[in-house]
Formats: sequence, C-alpha cells, structure tokens
Amino acid sequence: MVGIKGNRRTLYSKKVMIDAFLMLLQEKPLNKITVTDICKEADINRGTFYSYYNDPFDLMRSIEEEMIEKMMSTITISGDESLQNMLNEIFNLILENKEFCKILFNEKNSSYVLSTLLNSAYEKKIEDIKKQFPMANETQLEYYFTYVTGGTIEIIRKWINDDMKIPAGEVIRILESLYET
Repeated sequence: MVGIKGNRRTLYSKKVMIDAFLMLLQEKPLNKITVTDICKEADINRGTFYSYYNDPFDLMRSIEEEMIEKMMSTITISGDESLQNMLNEIFNLILENKEFCKILFNEKNSSYVLSTLLNSAYEKKIEDIKKQFPMANETQLEYYFTYVTGGTIEIIRKWINDDMKIPAGEVIRILESLYET
C-alpha cells in the first residue's frame, strides 16, 4: 500500500523528505537543491522521492499548497471574516509553523502563499472595499488592493525575518491602521 495517502509509510517518507528539504533550504536557495541532495539528507532512495514528487520545485509547491490549505481552512472554520480575525488566524498559523515560515517567506525563496491568501481575502472583502471607496472603478480597486496586498506581504515577511521580535498583535494593529488610512 505504498503511495496511498494516509499510509504510515507514505506519511513517514513524505515527512523525512520535507524535513530534509527544509534543512537544505536553510543552507542554499531552492534552485541549487537537487533530488540527490534531498535523498542523501533524508536517507531515502531516488525512487521513493520520485514516487511523490517530480523535482524539488514540485516538493516546494506541495508544501506551499498544504500551508495555503491549512490557513484557508482555519479562516473558513472560524466563520468570522473580520479583517482582524483573518489576520489573527494567519499570524497564529505562522507562529505554529515558525521554522517552516522563516524558510518559506525568506527573501531568497519566492512564495505565493501569502498572495494567494490575501487574494482570497480580497474576494471576501471586495464589498467592504467598495464601500470604503464608493467612487472608485474596478481598475482603481484592483490597484488599491495590489498596493495593500504587496505592503501586507512585505510587512509579514519583515516581521518573520526580524525573528518575530514584536508580538503578532502589534503587527496586526499596524496593518489595520494602514488599511484605515
């Protein structure tokens, strides 16, 4: 039953590959990591790697998608779609996955996790944004959201890269105050 989702051997194999991959990402950029590097570090053979992933980029994509799925389900489960609650949920998940997020959101590694989440938030909040800017057309709203999204991503990235020295609540208050202006 190797390769079946949920199988203990499958879960173990994926975990050791992910752990090895994350360790390697601390040492070098994604484009310099090879399948051989991952297999050596995880103490698995190449066939095991290729039964789950095509290459290191596919593994990274898989990790990012899992993180997005976790964050989206947490936000959906809470039922409260207020901006503060959405940010709280995102920050809580980042804190729960601190080491992984330090790697994922590092400046050296490009990631679409935050932009995917924020685009989802945009779809949920578009009516609120339209109320905030009643005279804006669709193009202006898209530019506004691109500006806010980019700034939010960089603030979160800076907070993570600064080793999360200030409390998440303070960063959320900073973001909320920026959204209100």
